[in-house]
Amino acid sequence: MSTINRVIIVVALLALMALLTAVCVLPHIILTNVGQWLVDLGRYFNGVQPALRLVLGVLLALFLNIVILLLIFLEVRPEHRRFIRVQQVTGGMATISTDSITQQVTYKLDPIPGVLKVSPKINAKGDKVRAVVDVEVAAGSDVPDLATQLMEAVKTVLTDSLGLQVYGQPEVRIKVAASPTPVVKKPQPKPEKPAPEMPRQVPPEKPIEVPPAQEWAGPPPLPTAEDRRR
Repeated sequence: MSTINRVIIVVALLALMALLTAVCVLPHIILTNVGQWLVDLGRYFNGVQPALRLVLGVLLALFLNIVILLLIFLEVRPEHRRFIRVQQVTGGMATISTDSITQQVTYKLDPIPGVLKVSPKINAKGDKVRAVVDVEVAAGSDVPDLATQLMEAVKTVLTDSLGLQVYGQPEVRIKVAASPTPVVKKPQPKPEKPAPEMPRQVPPEKPIEVPPAQEWAGPPPLPTAEDRRR
């Protein structure tokens, strides 16, 4: 919000500077034109129906009031401290950034068996630190035992490694990952056995026709005497 405040203030000051310069250099022109514009605007709204004018005025006033209240809230709300004082230091004052604390907590919790993902949230409460850690663990993990290990690890990092004072007790919010869905194997289709081959039918051979055997009639008859005379 500090950056937005600077931009708004710079723009407003530049506009005010230009307006004051114009008024100081040309007051008779600027003030006359502004006065005439205000008179014309008043006559315009005087000609609008009273009910419509009232509704539009209320809506515009609400919008402007909301914008102004939002800017006031953003200006006065307490900002999150980005640095926290290290308590176990003598002879001076040392601070550590909340980003560094987040990285150290993540580095400490990641190697714990069963931990899949670590998302710490570090906030300052005065000179103390408040830690809320979102942890995703694997399915089938022993949640009570794992939660105890995680809280002890968070305390060790914050107090022993970083020398900070913990506000209350560290809060560990555990989310158990969904168990993997078993893969159902589809039965492979059995290869179909080939149909047994039927014996090839051979067409019957046609019988060879053998001409009937002729009976022997014996030797030809001898010529008779009459045949000899001829």
